[in-house]
Amino acid sequence: MAAASGHNARLLALALALLLTALHLHGVVCDPSHTHFAMVSRNAPSWRPDRGGQGKVSAPSLDTCGCGPAPAPADPLKAASLDKCGCPPAPAPSPEPSPEDFLNEKLQALYPVIQAFKATITSDPRGVTASWVGPNLCDSYFGGDMYKGFYCEHPPAPPGATLPKDNTTLTIASIDFNGYGLGAPSLAGFVDAFPDLALFHANSNNFSGEVPDLTGLPYFYELDLSNNNFSGAFPATVVPLGRLLFLDLRFNRFVGTVPPPVFDLTVVALFLNNNGFYGNIPDNFGSTTAEYLVVANNQFTGPIPRSIYNTSANLSEVLFLNNHLSGCLPYEIGLVEGLTVFDAGGNDITGPIPLSLGCLGLVEELNLAGNQLYGHIPDVLCALAKTGKLQNLSLSDNYFHSVGRRHCLELVRSKVLDVRLNCIPNFPHQRPALECARFYADPPQHCPFVPHIPCDLPGFRPPAAALPSAVAAEEGGGGGGGGN
Repeated sequence: MAAASGHNARLLALALALLLTALHLHGVVCDPSHTHFAMVSRNAPSWRPDRGGQGKVSAPSLDTCGCGPAPAPADPLKAASLDKCGCPPAPAPSPEPSPEDFLNEKLQALYPVIQAFKATITSDPRGVTASWVGPNLCDSYFGGDMYKGFYCEHPPAPPGATLPKDNTTLTIASIDFNGYGLGAPSLAGFVDAFPDLALFHANSNNFSGEVPDLTGLPYFYELDLSNNNFSGAFPATVVPLGRLLFLDLRFNRFVGTVPPPVFDLTVVALFLNNNGFYGNIPDNFGSTTAEYLVVANNQFTGPIPRSIYNTSANLSEVLFLNNHLSGCLPYEIGLVEGLTVFDAGGNDITGPIPLSLGCLGLVEELNLAGNQLYGHIPDVLCALAKTGKLQNLSLSDNYFHSVGRRHCLELVRSKVLDVRLNCIPNFPHQRPALECARFYADPPQHCPFVPHIPCDLPGFRPPAAALPSAVAAEEGGGGGGGGN
C-alpha cells in the first residue's frame, strides 16, 4: 500500500513538473520581470467600453496569468492571482472634468454637447474623436492637438448691441470636419447647440438626417454639407438664414424643386450641384447676390431665367451644365458684364447666339457645347479672344452652319474654339448632311434674333445702321435659317 502511494506521488509530481514546463514555454506564467505584455497592452485599444459603446475590444481571459486589465473588485481571487504575476495595475478611467477645469462657463456647457454627439458617431476612420476628451475644448487656439475640428475665438458683440467685442471669453466659433469621413445619423442637437458658432464645414463625411435649424445662431454665416448622405427635399431650415454668405449642398441626394427664397439669400457662393433637383429654375434667379453659383448636374428643366441680367453687379461664375434646360439662349446673358465663366453645356438650349455675348469682356471660359444651338457663330463673340480675356470657347455638338470669317476661323485654327459635330460645310468632324437638313427643316423652337449690341465694341458697328447685306450677315449672323 505504502509503495503504491509513493509511486502515485512520484507520478503526480512528474505531471506537475511537465505542466509547469509547458506553461513556461507558452509564456503564461508571469514573474516580476515579465513586462512585455503589459507594455503592449498600454499601447493597444482599451477594452473598457466608453460612454458611446464604441471601441470595444474583448478582454483577455483572467483564468491564466496574462497581464490584462484588472478584475473587478468583487473577484479578490483573480486579483490575488495577478498580484503574484507582478502585473502593473490597470490605469483608472479618466475622471469627468470638474467645473473649475474649464476656461469658462461657455465651454463647460458645450462639453456635454460634444460628448453626446461623440456617442452617436458610427464611423471615424481617422480617429478624430479620440482627441475629444478632457476639458481643453479650445486646445487648438493655444497650438494643441485636442478636440480636432473645433476652433475657438472671442465672440463679437451681438448684432445691434452697443457692447464692445468680448476679448476675455473664448468660445467655439467654428467647426471644420472637412475630409474626416465621420458618420452620424443626425446633426440636429449638435450644430445648433453652439450659440456662438459662425461656420460649420463638413465636406466629405457620412452625415445624414435632417439639416438642423440654425436660425437661433446670431453669428452663423457659412454652411458646407457637401459630399454627404443627406436626402429628401431642399432643407427648409436653410431658407430663413438671412445672414448666410456661403451655402454648399452639392454631392448629396436632395430631390425636388428649389424654393424661390433660396435666390433671395445674401450669399456670395451658392453650390447646389450634383443632387436630384428638378423643375424650372425660379424666375427670381436674378435676385441672387452670389458671385459663384452652380446648379450643374441636376434635373432642372425650362429656360435659363431672363432675370439673369439683374446679377450684373455681382455674378462672376455660373454653371448650368448637364441639366435638361431648354428654350432660347437668353439675350440678357450678355448684360452680365462681370462674367468670367459661363457654362451651359449638356442641355437642350436652342436658338442663335445673341450678339450681346460679345460684351462679355471679362469672360475666360464659355461653354455652350451639347445643345441645339443653330445659325451663325458671330465674329463679335470670337473677337473676345483678342479684345477680352477669352481662352476657351466650346460650341461643339450643336447645329451651327457657319462661322465668322475674321476672328472665329483664327480661333478654330488655334484650337481655342471647338466646333466639332456641327453643320459647317467643309469642316472636319461635322454631323452628316442629312441630319443637318432634317434639323433645319424642323428646328425645335423658333428663337428671335436680336441684332443689337448693347456695348461699344471697336470694329463692330451697330447693325441698326444701313449696312450692306454681306456685312450684316457677317456681323449679325442671321436667324435660324440656312442649312448645309
